[in-house]
Amino acid sequence: MLFTLSLPTPSTTLLLLLTATLPVVTAHGAIVSATGDAGGQGTALGIDAATPRDGTRRTPFQQDTTVFGRQQRGGAASASGCGRTAQSGAIDVPSAMADVVSQNGGLPQVTEGGQVSMTLHQVNADGAGPYACMVNADGTAQDFVPMQVDTNVPGRAGLSFGNGATDFPLIATMPAGMQCTGTSGAMTGVCIVRCQNTAIAGPFGGCVPVQMKDSSR
Repeated sequence: MLFTLSLPTPSTTLLLLLTATLPVVTAHGAIVSATGDAGGQGTALGIDAATPRDGTRRTPFQQDTTVFGRQQRGGAASASGCGRTAQSGAIDVPSAMADVVSQNGGLPQVTEGGQVSMTLHQVNADGAGPYACMVNADGTAQDFVPMQVDTNVPGRAGLSFGNGATDFPLIATMPAGMQCTGTSGAMTGVCIVRCQNTAIAGPFGGCVPVQMKDSSR
């Protein structure tokens, strides 16, 4: 019987070595804006509009980036919740959602099967793509189902050098038949879209609350 041994390619080995040398939580990607196919504006939970977007250092440029949970040493990202930021700690979903509504005069408006168009700000190397997106129907951020990502952020395994302080489009499609049932204050019909990369020091990304069009406000 003939056995074959699969060895990592030189490019894969180099990528892993470079990733291993990065300090923990030194690079990020944040969803700094979002709109739905039916209009409206928003951001990821925890985003601070006062954070400058023209640099790459931890302070102040990474302070409002969401970190979902570290994957190195066999750890897995949390499958629920909306993570934490260096600036505010663990994200309290109802409170952070109310802040997004207040700051934007509402939420991105989506239709069943419609698109959510986001701007992913890559702070530096391991805020890169590709990103996976998922959606929670009841606004609690506890149970998510996958979304189709139509336009993704460049990168490999959450890593890309040379793209610091750069904005990229990130577009995902709401699943067919999805009904949003969450609430935020007087608003109903709220879902939470969560997008994240696979960076070893992350994953990084964010939770974006959206409202299904024609729901009561």
